[in-house]
Amino acid sequence: MKTTLMMLCLALVSGAAFAQHDHGGGQGVPMHSKKEQETHLHRAAPVFQQQLADVFMASLHLKEAFVSSDTEKVLAIIPEIRNLIAKVDMTQFKDEALMDWMGYLKTLNESTDQISNSKDLAVQRKAFASFSDALYKSIKMFGVAGMTAYYTYCPMANNNAGAYWLSNSKEIRNPYFGNEMLTCGKVKETLQ
Repeated sequence: MKTTLMMLCLALVSGAAFAQHDHGGGQGVPMHSKKEQETHLHRAAPVFQQQLADVFMASLHLKEAFVSSDTEKVLAIIPEIRNLIAKVDMTQFKDEALMDWMGYLKTLNESTDQISNSKDLAVQRKAFASFSDALYKSIKMFGVAGMTAYYTYCPMANNNAGAYWLSNSKEIRNPYFGNEMLTCGKVKETLQ
């Protein structure tokens, strides 16, 4: 069974059956507007980018907790992520940049709430997909202090609707399946 799932995953990832770089190629895959596809649309102060980088770095611990399929670790990491999100200083923004950040912030907070309010790994992973999407959009829009982030896709996550996650490495460590299909996925975009 595990071998069959792994082969199916490899076939889907190799053929890019569900996802394209513009995220508009598959069922259940979030659509990103042309504006969101442009890199660093809003100029952000280095302090904001560093604070966003801190959220990104903490999210890597969350991803690894999902890779381990450890709900207790997941729950233990959420307060740190919430604290770092709360520290992101948005006072430098106004108008459209502020509205963009507020939209991402809302999703980041809602997703972390959903994760912390459940001990069901499937529910937590679904919320992690939303969290990852909002964090990706934030990083793409504002940047993260010169760091590199890899936006990675698994076509079989979320009941074959597909889901993304961020990593600081090209190595595939799938947070949606853990050891069942650890290497199922493909880097779709590199953010710098």
